[in-house]
Amino acid sequence: MTTPASENHLPSISGSGDGPGPPGPPPEIEGYEITERLGEGGMGTVWRAIQQSTRREVALKFLAGALGSQKAHTRFEREVELTARLEHPNIARVYDSGIHHGAYYYAMELIDGPDLAGYVAERNLPQRQVLELMRTVCLAVQHAHQRGVIHRDLKPSNILVTDDGQPHVLDFGLAKALLGDDTGLSISMDGDVTGTPAYMSPEQAAGTTAAIDTRSDVYSLGVILCRLLTGQFPHEHSGTRYEMLRRTAEEEPRRPRELSGQVGRELEAVLLKTLARDPDERYASAGDLARDIGNYLRGDPLAVRKPTTAYFLARSIWKYRLPVGVAASVLVTLAVIAVWSYFSIAHERNLAQIATKREREARFELEGRLHSERRDFAEAEKVYRKIYTTRKESLGEDDPRTLNALHDVVVTLNRLRKYDKAEKKARKLLAARSRVLGERHVDSLAAMHDLGVALSGLRRHDEAEIILEKTIAGRRKMLGDDNRDTLSTTRALADALLAQLKYAEAETLYRRSVEAAQRTLGDDQPRTWFLTISLARVLQRECKHVEAEALLRKALVSMRASLGPEHRLTRYATDNLASVLTAQGKDAEAEELRKERSRATPLVPPGGEE
Repeated sequence: MTTPASENHLPSISGSGDGPGPPGPPPEIEGYEITERLGEGGMGTVWRAIQQSTRREVALKFLAGALGSQKAHTRFEREVELTARLEHPNIARVYDSGIHHGAYYYAMELIDGPDLAGYVAERNLPQRQVLELMRTVCLAVQHAHQRGVIHRDLKPSNILVTDDGQPHVLDFGLAKALLGDDTGLSISMDGDVTGTPAYMSPEQAAGTTAAIDTRSDVYSLGVILCRLLTGQFPHEHSGTRYEMLRRTAEEEPRRPRELSGQVGRELEAVLLKTLARDPDERYASAGDLARDIGNYLRGDPLAVRKPTTAYFLARSIWKYRLPVGVAASVLVTLAVIAVWSYFSIAHERNLAQIATKREREARFELEGRLHSERRDFAEAEKVYRKIYTTRKESLGEDDPRTLNALHDVVVTLNRLRKYDKAEKKARKLLAARSRVLGERHVDSLAAMHDLGVALSGLRRHDEAEIILEKTIAGRRKMLGDDNRDTLSTTRALADALLAQLKYAEAETLYRRSVEAAQRTLGDDQPRTWFLTISLARVLQRECKHVEAEALLRKALVSMRASLGPEHRLTRYATDNLASVLTAQGKDAEAEELRKERSRATPLVPPGGEE
């Protein structure tokens, strides 16, 4: 097998590389102790750092340039939140993000090891081990796809391999934020193309952004696999950037067997299906690609091949070639023919049904995420209910994937303020996850949090207080005090205490939340501002008007500059400041502020800004 040399650029986040460029002063980020620079690439600079609140080592990546518009800021923040929820042993976790001097940064799990191409080249891995590595990568990608996250920039430098041979996919979902609508997902041959042309799918290279879905990632996986197995790209990797994009968008890929004599017909069939120009002709999911790689490794029939009797017989004889050769038994051959003849039609039908079902489910999940991002929660609920019903029927009620779908339903019901329905489903979810995963599992704690929010919405604040206190204890132990989920529950508990007029206790929790947000995110972040407003509200209830006024005025200066006066969070802060001023007899100034926010819409209650 031909193994390519490692890519000539630094992995996106890594603990190793070809060596950093010229040294420069490390940035100073509150909450992090930066120890060394790991290197830099086209997208930014990477530093090794220690997160002071948890004392864990992280890779801190600063993106080149700034995401200028508020829409870009919001999109990046949303993608970081979605990516942070991916829990898979082969996906590097994102812990934190923020803005430093106008440029975005995020903290990610530190992975010590070379990128995928470098690992294969350095160890001169045989074909079988390369395929086993890629099968693991495909399963990790499938995990993200099932949760509505597409990578959009898969390449060897975004896959690092540790000493134990485990690959880790990096920057998951962040490609959408960096290559999204504000930059036009600028993958067109007429404009400035952002991304990695060699690994792009034809629809990305042609700029048809509406066609980009999970199958675009499947194509990129095929390019990576072809490169590792043959040492070459499916398309000629020469000429200008425009020429490379045009070839990918318009020409059929070169046959892998022409690139390397070590690629057999079966493996070529897998590669060609993965690299099909038409997305409908590719594997429906990364999971299907992983399954066929597994079939190939075991010598089983491939889903990509036409399931004829002759084909199944040939694969069976190949798989069991030694005993068949020794026995030379006509009886065995006839038995194999009979078995595969009987199952071939059913096998083909089952494969088609499974592929269609998985593709439909992945599309549903993406649709639900899009509705949620647009705050169209009524439509999101319908989609999530369909996913839940489908998974319950096919996988069973206690399958983790079914429970994940139920969790999406519960969260959406809370956002719609359908708290009675949310409570019932949250109790069902909590019982199931506690039984399947254990009460202390992070997913069980998420269900517990959702139940507490629903109880607060039903004004059963004393019950909510008990549930949320238990949730906080678990999340602090499992995730740490400054984790986003821990802070979310802290604020929810503070809201419940405030509703019960327990002002002093609520104030303590709000202060703790604000301080943690300032440590991990910084002062100039929507989440920090929202928590600051919440603290000001309880201070007003305690008649601490001077401190509440000072907090709101300071926050408003930053919010108006960053979000603009029309943003709903800015309006909400303005409304609260006007109320504080009125309480102090400053009626004229309060009236002027109310005129400024006259077109404001009410902020969604607890959970709305999460």
